[in-house]
Amino acid sequence: MAPPTPSRPKAMAPSTPSRPSPSSSGGSAIQVVVRLRPMNESEKKHGTLPVVTAKTQEKSVTVIKGKGPRQIKSSFTFDNVFTAFSTQEEVFEATVKPMISDVMRGFESTVFAY
Repeated sequence: MAPPTPSRPKAMAPSTPSRPSPSSSGGSAIQVVVRLRPMNESEKKHGTLPVVTAKTQEKSVTVIKGKGPRQIKSSFTFDNVFTAFSTQEEVFEATVKPMISDVMRGFESTVFAY
């Protein structure tokens, strides 16, 4: 008996409009947003110093590694930045809510949260 032959992928018509979504920033369909978490009780109890800081106006996050003269700071810029003090509502209003109207107009959208 001969082994089955692999089937060819079927051509599919696009299911969404070909123009970029109106809510996408700067013409890009992908946005990367970061929200810093608050320190947990154990970190507070032990007097742990924060090693990540956020600047919402600049949309940047700075990570601090090491201590004293060996300290290294690395900064990263995102499409939007939320601090540990940001509310769920603020994050939703700025990130997910604009996508809902796009979906209702036929655009595909995905929210990936980690």
